[in-house]
Amino acid sequence: MTTILVIEDEVLLREEIVELLELEGFQVASAEDGVTGVQRAKELLPDLIICDVLMPGLDGHGVLSQLRQEPATALSPFIFLTAKNTLEDFRQGMKLGADDYIVKPFKRTDLLEAIATRLTKQNLILQLQQKIETLNQSNLEKDDFLNTASHELRNPVTNILMAIQMLKKAPTKERLQRYLEVLQAESNRELELINDLLDLQRLETDSYHANVETIKLQDWIPAIAEPFQIRAQARQQILQINVSPYLPAIAADSANLKRMLAELLNNACKYTAPSGKIALEVYRAPHASATSSVSSLIMLVVSNEADIPDAALPRLFDKFYRVPNGDRWQQGGSGLGLTLVEKIVRRLNGAIQVTSEAGWTQFTVQFPTS
Repeated sequence: MTTILVIEDEVLLREEIVELLELEGFQVASAEDGVTGVQRAKELLPDLIICDVLMPGLDGHGVLSQLRQEPATALSPFIFLTAKNTLEDFRQGMKLGADDYIVKPFKRTDLLEAIATRLTKQNLILQLQQKIETLNQSNLEKDDFLNTASHELRNPVTNILMAIQMLKKAPTKERLQRYLEVLQAESNRELELINDLLDLQRLETDSYHANVETIKLQDWIPAIAEPFQIRAQARQQILQINVSPYLPAIAADSANLKRMLAELLNNACKYTAPSGKIALEVYRAPHASATSSVSSLIMLVVSNEADIPDAALPRLFDKFYRVPNGDRWQQGGSGLGLTLVEKIVRRLNGAIQVTSEAGWTQFTVQFPTS
């Protein structure tokens, strides 16, 4: 509710203005003099202030001067009430930062129109400030992203250049083979990072259009999970897959859906110790909201035997974030996998949660069936 502060030393006029504004639906506070008005303005931070000019002690000009020096009230809309109708008086008030003048005696409509005009202008100013703050924050995030991305891109290139130099001086075939392997690994790492950056940009742009098709998950998931079964077996890991046969067909971008599932399974395989367990479960759950048009949800849960510190959980989907000491087997990665997962889940109109307790980490994705 909009709050208006009325500062007026004439009791009858003050009460009439308060009553009028309350009948119009405003929340109204009042003060009988300038000193009290300044104190109440600092306490309440009203959306608009109406103040008499001629008051004993601290007059209206003094009130406005003090409030304009306070950061919290510097931009508060301020309307003067005055019995003086001279150009000099108007100029003095405007110089101090008054937004409007109403000359006594005034009509009810004059006051309400002045209030409506000031509040509309103030709302526009606040919206503009929010946009500026959003743009500033976006620029800071962009700069931080570019700095981090350039750093991440330099690392593989540096290793590639070093490997090339060492190849020229390789004393044995074994050393030659080793440097070729480094070149291959770092080239793959650079390519993965570039592809992830391009995919991230594609998902974040408003012009992105999904290639939606009908997918039967119970038929589609086993093929996507098969390479991870082979990978898990090679590392003596146990990957259990349980997909409900009663899932409804869904409409989704299959490329995005495949990328999301592959990233989650890749993450699980990467951070699970040899002989550890990994589980993929997909099932249909009733929707909790009775008012929603969505009758049920698809639940996709990827779990693995691994612990993630509580402090790291809120940052898992941040760009380039890696859990400290999490990659115990030095398998590398772009640091963008889970960021891409979250973006894809949003594109599916779904939600994702992560928990880590009792030796297990669990990613739960839910998205509507309709």
